[in-house]
Amino acid sequence: MKYLVIALLALVLGGLIGRSIWGEKKQEPVDPVQVILTQVRTHAVIEHERQVAIWYRACPAVLGKTPTIFMAWPAKLVYQLELGDVQIKKTGTIIKVTTAAIHSEEPSVPTDFVDYLSTTSIFTFANEQELVNHEIGKASPIARYLTTYFLTHDPSLQADFANELQSLVERLAGALGVPVTRVAVDIPKVVVPTPNWPKLPKLELCAGSMAAVNGMPFAKVDDGYTVPVGFRPPPSARSASPRKATSGTAAPAAPPADAPKGTASVFPMR
Repeated sequence: MKYLVIALLALVLGGLIGRSIWGEKKQEPVDPVQVILTQVRTHAVIEHERQVAIWYRACPAVLGKTPTIFMAWPAKLVYQLELGDVQIKKTGTIIKVTTAAIHSEEPSVPTDFVDYLSTTSIFTFANEQELVNHEIGKASPIARYLTTYFLTHDPSLQADFANELQSLVERLAGALGVPVTRVAVDIPKVVVPTPNWPKLPKLELCAGSMAAVNGMPFAKVDDGYTVPVGFRPPPSARSASPRKATSGTAAPAAPPADAPKGTASVFPMR
């Protein structure tokens, strides 16, 4: 009888020990903010574009009578915001998102869509097509300069990224049932040191004329040198349109006059 009791006690004790080791453990509660952070970091990079049109009149110095060449072409300026090191914190019902700075990509200049109109004379002793090809070769350097200019002077570009990221976080919070009244996105302002700016190519503009982007002058010639001209880019169509906030109220809209076209996309990192 004594040995039977000892065996039963050993069996019960072994069962308790086994359950404590291999038994089902109580799961720790999942922090929804960490879920949002993980999804944002691993899910996407945000990309925005600015579609612009550049045109100018060139009067290159050649042997004989100076020709006039009108050049016009479209360009797509591309910008990205990497989300791999984004920080997300929640205080009460407010979520604050902090990111790295926006950076630019190589602009797209479809040379198949370059248009030109040349007026030459029988006294112009230069090959017209060579002159046009020389001007076409300036398209990419001009687009790189404008890409940096819009990056540092277009406030709506930063607003577009902030709105896109805000919408992404709001959708994730809604899916997880997280009560949120506001999502604040902090994106650092981009500052490009002067030595790092892309240089404008030498433009031989006709006297009294300027090179323009979307109708705004951006370069002129002064004493034979190409000189940048400052301008204020108009707000994008996305930033000018009303947007529903988390609380259900519509955000105020800026006037949409002369708003450049632009697209945005969110896609997985490669």
